[in-house]
Amino acid sequence: MPTPDRPSSRRRLRALASRHWLFGVLFAAGLAVRVLTMCSYWPAFWFLTDSGRYLDASGNLRPASGVNGIGYPALLRLLSPTDSLATVSVLQHLAGLGLGVAIYAFLRRRGVRAWLAALGTAPVLLDSHQVVLEHYVMSDVLFIVLLTSAALLLLWRERPGVLACLVAGVLMSAAVLTRSVGLGVAGILLLVLLVRRAGWKQCGAFALTVAVLVGGYLEWTRQETGKATFSPLQGRYLYSRTAKIADCDRLELTPDQRKLCPSQPLDQRPERGDWYLTFDQNLASYPLSADDFIGGFAKEVIRQQPGDYAWLVLRDTARYLLPGQEVGPAHSCLFGWWVMPVDVRDEGPDLARCKPFLAQPDSFGSAHADPAADQPSALRRALHVYSQRVQTPHLALGLSVLLAVAALVFRPRRPGWRDGLDGFVLVGTGLAMMAASVATSMYEVRYGAPSVVLMAVGGALAAHRLITAGSRSAERVPSPTDEDSGSDRAAPNKVDVETS
Repeated sequence: MPTPDRPSSRRRLRALASRHWLFGVLFAAGLAVRVLTMCSYWPAFWFLTDSGRYLDASGNLRPASGVNGIGYPALLRLLSPTDSLATVSVLQHLAGLGLGVAIYAFLRRRGVRAWLAALGTAPVLLDSHQVVLEHYVMSDVLFIVLLTSAALLLLWRERPGVLACLVAGVLMSAAVLTRSVGLGVAGILLLVLLVRRAGWKQCGAFALTVAVLVGGYLEWTRQETGKATFSPLQGRYLYSRTAKIADCDRLELTPDQRKLCPSQPLDQRPERGDWYLTFDQNLASYPLSADDFIGGFAKEVIRQQPGDYAWLVLRDTARYLLPGQEVGPAHSCLFGWWVMPVDVRDEGPDLARCKPFLAQPDSFGSAHADPAADQPSALRRALHVYSQRVQTPHLALGLSVLLAVAALVFRPRRPGWRDGLDGFVLVGTGLAMMAASVATSMYEVRYGAPSVVLMAVGGALAAHRLITAGSRSAERVPSPTDEDSGSDRAAPNKVDVETS
């Protein structure tokens, strides 16, 4: 019996390209920008003292060896045999591109239109802040990839399998050990599994994996340092957040706590909280063992000045979401570290440095290269302009919040409400991380980068939910599985949507 003719490979490729051409264009552009970045800023960017601390900690993987989580130093340790930090930046660039593919596949599986799914990947593929962070010897990209991958894996199906929950638990634990803010996200994802009645085995697999891995690390830190903590500087970070608003004239403090009051008048204090961590000699005089005491001062400020603290958090969170937010010169200088420079030479001996260093070529050493020998180029000038112009608009993030809320409450009886719920979860998680970062540290571009990725995916899901729920027929948009494999394989996905 003759078999039916099958489309040739060339025809299938043409059909595939016609359906996903926009994503292909964005991916190609993202790849090109990363290749040019590697060529122009070999081997990687170097950030102040942080990059060196990560490299130092990678040589001694113990909780007491550094102030940051152990996740990123562990990655550096694995890559150290290459003896080149270019390996780190290349791997991080590839991870960013891979995450873009994963996001697109996730959104298309959920039935999101190709153009909308492609837009959901744009912050990962093209946002200059993302590209610059990938080029730094810093933990941000590792955290973004681990966190987002765990969330996508748990939300891939309406009811994830036990194995998927185990893998997501491992990814989430690694994210927590990279940046401790991930612990709150792990709690949110567990709550989502419970609300969606994923099953006790699935919930248990995820929760137990995170509890064992993270709890085991905390027990290790307790044995090493005498205290179960992710960082020995948590109290200092909170102090740096509250020092700007601490009105010691009206605070009830003990004599020892009063010694921590900033010396500057209330209206003349440094704009950036990290100033206290780096330059405040009074704070530096306290040993690491006094971190709880320092944190106690910060908690007293919050308890006795709740309105001032709430306004500080609200104002800085709004800076991520609303356009036209003005910052002072100190923040503007910090933002310069997230822009590709024309050259990395110092501007002058009396001027603050507001741009990246380059790492040493062909070395895994814990010091940056000498910037004096650097030279500008036409390509660098073009990348400098790109990194100043191509950024996710603040308004787009604010719009994603509105879309997520609308998708959750709009016509809840229509099919596809699960898309609205998951979109709300992703956007809400991103917003919560933004608020947490400014509540415990400071307003910083890189602290908001993980939220930008999650909110882009959540915003695309929310927009898809509103589009489909607003149509008269509320028919499900075909997913790539439908288009490529026929209705026999698309049926399970359709049941998922219509019964959720």
